[in-house]
Order: sequence, then C-alpha cells, then structure tokens
Amino acid sequence: MNSSSWNTSIECLPAEFLDRLPHVLAPDDLTLFADHVSNERPLTIRITDPSLTRSDVVSALDSRGLNCRYQDWMPESLWLTPPDRALLNETPLSQENRIFRQSLSSMAAVESMDVRSGHDVLDCCAAPGGKSSLIRRRQESEGILVANDLSRRRVSRMKQVFELNGVTGIDTQVNDAKSLGSMFPGCFDRVLLDAPCSGEGRFHIDDPASWADWNPGKIRRLGKLQASLLKSAIQTLRPGGLLVYATCTLAPEENECVLAKVLTRHSSLVRIEPIGIEFEGRRQALSQWNGSTFPEWMSAAVRIVPEYGMTPFFLAAIRRV
Repeated sequence: MNSSSWNTSIECLPAEFLDRLPHVLAPDDLTLFADHVSNERPLTIRITDPSLTRSDVVSALDSRGLNCRYQDWMPESLWLTPPDRALLNETPLSQENRIFRQSLSSMAAVESMDVRSGHDVLDCCAAPGGKSSLIRRRQESEGILVANDLSRRRVSRMKQVFELNGVTGIDTQVNDAKSLGSMFPGCFDRVLLDAPCSGEGRFHIDDPASWADWNPGKIRRLGKLQASLLKSAIQTLRPGGLLVYATCTLAPEENECVLAKVLTRHSSLVRIEPIGIEFEGRRQALSQWNGSTFPEWMSAAVRIVPEYGMTPFFLAAIRRV
C-alpha cells in the first residue's frame, strides 16, 4: 500500500479518528496501521507447558502446515503464518492446552515489568488473565500475585484462564482499581496497570462494533479515568518498585497526556524509566500533542506499531523512588 493512500482501505472508520492519525503515526506507520485494521490479525501464541522447548513446538506446528516466526526477547512466543486459527485449534498442542493464544504486545507489557522470583505483584485490571498467567511464570510461583478486576463475571472467566495456563497461587479479587491504593499502600514490588481504553489498536474494518462507540468525548472521559487509576496504582508500590502503564490505543489523551498529568504532579514520588527490552515495532512516545509539548522524560515511554506480529500498544515503566 502506498503511504500517500494509506486511508483508502479504511475509509469506513470514523472520519475524526482518521483525521487524527497522521498526527499520531509516522507516514510508514500509517500504512502499517491501515494494513493491520484491514487484513487478518496476527496469530501469536505463548508456550505454557514448561516441558516444551520452542523447537518442539515449531516442529509440531510445522508438520500441520503452520509456519512459525519469533522474536528473541520472548522465548516462549511464536508468531504463526498463515494466521489459521481453525488449523491451530485442531493441533494436539492446542487441544491439550499446552499453548495459549496471546498477543505479543501483551507479553511485552509483562516482560517490561522485570518480574523476578519472589516479587509481590499486583495486576490492577487483570481480565482476561493472560498477562497474570505470564507474571506467575516469571515469579516462579513464589511471592504474592493479586489479579484484580472490576467485574465478577470476568474474574470467574479469568480463573479458567489460569487453569488452562497451569498456574496456581493467584489471589483473584473484585475491586474498583481506583480503590487499590488505599487498600494496598506500599505493598507491591511490581504493578501492572493495563488500563481500560478506547481500544483503537483493536479496530478492524470487518468488525464495526470495534469502533461503533468511538468518539472524542469518550477518549477524554477515559483519560480522566486512567489518571485516577494510575494515581491509585502508584500508591500500591513499595519504594524502588516498578509499575508498567499500558493501553492498546493510539490516543495521546489516554497515553502521553495521562503520564504528563500524573507524573508531573507526583514528581517527588516517581520517575519514568526506559522500557528495558527491545522488540520490533518499537517507537518513541510523542513529544507533543494538540499544541502542548510533553516533558523530555516522555521519550522513555514506548509506542508499539503493528509489524512483525506486534499489535498497537503503549507502554511506560514508572519507578517509585
């Protein structure tokens, strides 16, 4: 697709959304995004059976006609081409729950936390549970892991995901994440806030429901909610602890603007740090938006564009001092 005609295949998306995109994405990344929302989504998996090597899984899937690619930063992950979900579901590995479908960008959020054995960890908005499952692996089942969500129904489903992933010892809770700071002050070494967002990274032209309720007003409302959630999440960190803020949206109001608002007000308590892993699709956060310039430290935050199996995401690592 020519970069000058990037929007011809996605004109069905909201006009206001399309008007914003050239101010958020570089020209080549506009083309990547247009391809992402108009073509079949990447199919990526995580190996959940610790007895399996990546070579084992590559051989098994290759024998079924699924070609495997991978990124070195995530040893348990594979990116499958063609993205044939039906064919994957027919494989013994899938039917025996030895692999788990999960986006690479979600895995990157967890890997950015640098979770170690024995760390006490909070996942603030944990459903559907894939990231908490990976966190538990990184803890080597040592230390506390609280997987919280606002919805009792989603928490019930999350428990099933944990069972499929073969992980145990996770404390599932149903709380409004805005209250976690007062519930768990200074209790955790690592915190993940994958905040509720407008989900622009999940838009697809074949799924009108994915953008049906998108509008600028919703973005502004979500930005206020995310700022409240981030303030609460920061309060749960121990001194020296690390929090990763993540969304699957492009909107600066839900990403850089949230960080600028919260971290500037709490500059004596926290600082932003570079994301500690390298992966394809990594871009620097925006330096300005809508006439306002962000602090220089914003360059440590990361935007992920959809290439090499990655999906649109935003990541920032925040250290409590």
